[in-house]
Amino acid sequence: MASIGHVAVGLAAARANDQHRRVPLVFWSALSLLPDIDVVGFMRGVPYGAEWGHRGATHSLTLAVVGGIIVGLGARVLRVRRPLRITLLAVVVLASHGLLDTLTDGGLGAALLWPFSLHRFFAPWQPIPVAPIGPAFFTLDGAMIAATELVLFLPLWLYAFRIRQRAAVIAVWLAAVWLLTSTDPIRERLVDRVYPDQTRYAAGYSEDFFKTIVRGDREDAVRGRLGEPLFDSVFYLPEGYNMESIMAGQVPPGCFGVGVRDAVIHDTHDPDICRSRGLTEGMSRTDMVRILGTPAGSCAQYTDGANNGHFRLRMVCFVNGKVERIFRQRT
Repeated sequence: MASIGHVAVGLAAARANDQHRRVPLVFWSALSLLPDIDVVGFMRGVPYGAEWGHRGATHSLTLAVVGGIIVGLGARVLRVRRPLRITLLAVVVLASHGLLDTLTDGGLGAALLWPFSLHRFFAPWQPIPVAPIGPAFFTLDGAMIAATELVLFLPLWLYAFRIRQRAAVIAVWLAAVWLLTSTDPIRERLVDRVYPDQTRYAAGYSEDFFKTIVRGDREDAVRGRLGEPLFDSVFYLPEGYNMESIMAGQVPPGCFGVGVRDAVIHDTHDPDICRSRGLTEGMSRTDMVRILGTPAGSCAQYTDGANNGHFRLRMVCFVNGKVERIFRQRT
């Protein structure tokens, strides 16, 4: 996320607690962003998919509760009235950060159940566009993502700054959310007028079937119905790494990724190492499996954009023979 939504939650919490002026707006805003302190480790080389990587332990519900209790104890020491109320608000603000991140359409999910599980969770519905990390945020795409997030969280901003949410404002907001997040055919036609659709589909692709795919479906059943994808990213797990690390690009040197187009190898991750293992561009997928074995995961992309134009991304990622991620978005 671009943090605009997180700050909106913090400011709304401040408004809910505004009878206690000793807990200022800036505190709640900073608290809403606190789980993203893990980007410090990310910038210093901690793998994205690691326990303390981005969206890892600091985004868990456990640390949200611990953090809320610490805030409440601090309020008690400072003799702020109703410390229990402040504790509960702090837990909600901290927990909301990880939960909102599961609604984004990229990156890795949030480790909500750490330390009991390192699994990264995504919500079934992902309407929030993921924000780029670092300087890439200060681009036109970054500005569009920030604007989208501002619209999605507008009611919280209005509440925080005591702006009346009249029926007309709510109607405009609902229309804007529909335009930003819906896959309704009418909305798609409206968007196509602004950004002409140049989607190219794989030969056996079926939009009706793609809409029915859910996490946990068998890979062979999905591939059997959709046929050969336009492009397949195949992953092999290095020792000590998981699939999330591979997808986030946090891997050591090695032959761990292979791009397949039209059932033959198109490119490889670390070509020199792959070549030393007998893997070369133009080789068949069958030979790849014979040399490297069965891959741990893959992402099958069934659409792309003609002439690099705007298109509807339709991609399914598989881990250990089952659907792990489904991408239905416009790019």
